[in-house]
Amino acid sequence: MRKRILFIAMAAVISAACVKTENDGNNVISFAPVASKATRAIIDGTTYPTGESFVVSAYVGTTAYFENHTASYSSTPQLWETSTVEYWPLGGSLTFIAYSPASVGGLSIDATNGVTVSDYTIQSAEAMTTDLLYATYTVADCSAHPASVPLTFSHALSQIVFKVKAADYYSTQGNAISLAMSSLSLSGILSVGDFADGSWDNQETAHTYALRSTPISLTYNNQNAVTADVCAYLFLPQTLAADASLHVGYSITQTISGTDYTVDNPPVSIPLGTTTISEWEPGKKYIYTISIGLDNLIEFTATANEWTAQEGGVVVE
Repeated sequence: MRKRILFIAMAAVISAACVKTENDGNNVISFAPVASKATRAIIDGTTYPTGESFVVSAYVGTTAYFENHTASYSSTPQLWETSTVEYWPLGGSLTFIAYSPASVGGLSIDATNGVTVSDYTIQSAEAMTTDLLYATYTVADCSAHPASVPLTFSHALSQIVFKVKAADYYSTQGNAISLAMSSLSLSGILSVGDFADGSWDNQETAHTYALRSTPISLTYNNQNAVTADVCAYLFLPQTLAADASLHVGYSITQTISGTDYTVDNPPVSIPLGTTTISEWEPGKKYIYTISIGLDNLIEFTATANEWTAQEGGVVVE
């Protein structure tokens, strides 16, 4: 699968070339603020965390103006600033390319291919919550540059969310329903891939993900209206293989006339291909709602929502 969500191309130099010796020493290049709490976890909405840093490079055509600077938040100007101070050139064009978080390993930036990484692997719990982002922005005329560089970061990964509820046919007229998830895992999901030009290629290495191995109790109200979030993780965008499966272990108890009736089940395996979703795309959130019923019956639906309201992007403006 090669899904393009943003083609990172170098804008042509439309005026005099930007050179480091031709800059305005009073105009530091900075990146504008968005206030939020510090986190490396999945970023929802369009707020970039102030506790996060990103790596940014700038190019004049295919020539580096500066490369691989780490930009971190500074509370005094409320801007992201690079560790090495860089100044706006007096004219010409600059294209900025960035990835986030700065702490992620193996990524690189160049003027031709933008952000790239080979054999990006998602298997550890840390990798499954590290939101890989990338951005590009071109200032066509540096003599009229913006006050700060507005970067719109796009999500490179797919977010998978699992919710759970009791099946609709359970009687809830004054009777409590208690659902305990004992395990949740995914198998046949590819965990290694290459990234370039906003696209994923060469996905390989099927992996089994243990998403939950300790019990979690979920209690529902009388209308079964509560749908609980069990977990949310990040995965490589991919076409789901025929053997991609969800495994759910659970117990459910319903109290009827003062008596508890419990169905306790070992993991049940359901092919992900039984849903309408056959592919996980970059920058999208997929919500799998698991409906637990009697006699090992598990029904589930799947929906895909745009991750954010701004083209799947997290905005620094």
